[in-house]
Amino acid sequence: MKHACPKLRKTLLLIFSAMTFGTLAVYAKDDPAIPPPSEVQPERIHIPIKEAQTRIANNDTGDANDEEIAAFSIAAAARGWIPENSSGRFRNGMMVRVTVMVQGVIEHATEHQRINHSGKIGLPLLQNVDVGEKDIEVIEEQLTQAYAQYYKDPLVNIEFVGDPSDPSQSPWGYVTLMGNIASPGPLSMPPTQLLTISGAVKLAGGTAASANKGSIRIFRPHPEEDSVEVIRVDLEILAKKGKQAEDVSLRAGDVVYIPERIF
Repeated sequence: MKHACPKLRKTLLLIFSAMTFGTLAVYAKDDPAIPPPSEVQPERIHIPIKEAQTRIANNDTGDANDEEIAAFSIAAAARGWIPENSSGRFRNGMMVRVTVMVQGVIEHATEHQRINHSGKIGLPLLQNVDVGEKDIEVIEEQLTQAYAQYYKDPLVNIEFVGDPSDPSQSPWGYVTLMGNIASPGPLSMPPTQLLTISGAVKLAGGTAASANKGSIRIFRPHPEEDSVEVIRVDLEILAKKGKQAEDVSLRAGDVVYIPERIF
């Protein structure tokens, strides 16, 4: 295996060391997912996944602790992730219901049914239809076009009928909370897909007394770029000075790591 160039290796060493000491280099300042700055934007870097995984395998991760490395690995695997602009994604095994309306009259309303292992459901007139691993809006457009062969201007609605609070079932993905928090683990994104880091912490029962809220890290997967973005957030500044820029809007797949305060 070829060694990374000296510049890249130096950058990766800085990245893993920065996870502990909080001296993150700012790679991107302008991101529409973060509210307009009040005074200062959260610090951001991008970690190339393949290079970082090589360093982890070689136990060459600077001062990063095991939880930070685990947070990176979860994000790199894109657990809970769905595309940023997704309307929600149905996966095999989920429960759904389909309604077809024509001129305000319900023509078909299916019972709850599970998407089978092949990603299909059975529908009147259409038989088996492939809906697995697709966005909700894409499926509705697909079914609308299919039913247009039988009805004039049909209106098709497909809805999730499982438990949206179950992270393994939610079509809107989930975030993972780690470290010094009351209830660590996965947390479902709401159907609105609007969830800030302070809101997630509150839903998880708040931080532990030993939490370092001034140095929270968000590990954000970017599968299309084969990288993980790391965002450092200071919720103490948000609480004390109301700097809303620190209350980052989370995305499905984010891993929030809350370190322990060093006394």
